[in-house]
Amino acid sequence: MIRFLAVGVLSLCAVAPAFAGTPALHSGKYEGLMLAVTPDHQVEGFYAEELGEGVTRSCAFYLQGQPGALTTWHDEAYPGSVAPSSDGVTLTVEQGRQHPGCMNVLMPEIATGLELTRTASKNWIGLVTVAADKAYLQKTPGAKAAKRPYIVKGDVVGVLAVKDGWAQVEFITAQDRSFSGWISQGQYSRLAPPR
Repeated sequence: MIRFLAVGVLSLCAVAPAFAGTPALHSGKYEGLMLAVTPDHQVEGFYAEELGEGVTRSCAFYLQGQPGALTTWHDEAYPGSVAPSSDGVTLTVEQGRQHPGCMNVLMPEIATGLELTRTASKNWIGLVTVAADKAYLQKTPGAKAAKRPYIVKGDVVGVLAVKDGWAQVEFITAQDRSFSGWISQGQYSRLAPPR
């Protein structure tokens, strides 16, 4: 009996570190993917990739849901998943190349698991799309200031905090410069898959 108990304890000790070392999903930039882990452990993301010079081809789509059961969408919705990997995430969307423009841009591995390396850690608690034609990034909620950096309709930004109907957001430029500030509730839209 003691031998079985000792073997059981040793087996448990060998398995515990494996579970303890399981990587978790974290908000950040993963090559072409912006990923936010929400306070309720859902994920929101935006994937964008562009190829070519002069005449370019592009692929872009949104994702949202439980990491193992996501909805991805642009014009149409397709199921997918995202999982942590040793140096980033694995994004899987079996029909991912059917999103507009993605057939000519996205690697075929998207169907079985596209490995994306983390390029920047972020503290995003969600993602939103800019709904206003121009939204100035204010220093504080409710502030009115001219000559501030601004973001434009259609930009996808990371949410750092929410307060009194305002969102503190971070915008990352194509050159990886970061700008943050507060925008009002009427200036942004939450990500939402088509019904």
